[in-house]
Amino acid sequence: MAFEDTKGEHSGNGNGSGKTKGKGRKGKDRQEAVIEVAELKKRMAQLVKLKKANDETAEDLNDAIKKAAEESGLLASVVRKAVVASAGEDFEAKHREVEQLSLAFEALA
Repeated sequence: MAFEDTKGEHSGNGNGSGKTKGKGRKGKDRQEAVIEVAELKKRMAQLVKLKKANDETAEDLNDAIKKAAEESGLLASVVRKAVVASAGEDFEAKHREVEQLSLAFEALA
């Protein structure tokens, strides 16, 4: 696997409003960061290991959601959304959204 040092690209649409953007991260000073490929190479084995573990965990979660959906009679997408909302910080906002959506559907039925 080779890493290339690339320059910016023009992202305009031909009307003069395009901007030239550098590729890569920007530092706190909004200047293009210095690319240190050696840092990536040093961490790559660990990152790949974490990615594989994440994939396995995601598969386990998918299986558990499907099983919970089958046993509860709910749609798997509903179970997933409930799990994501419960695991996140926006549970109250999601709860409010679902209540309002339910009211809207009841009014339209």
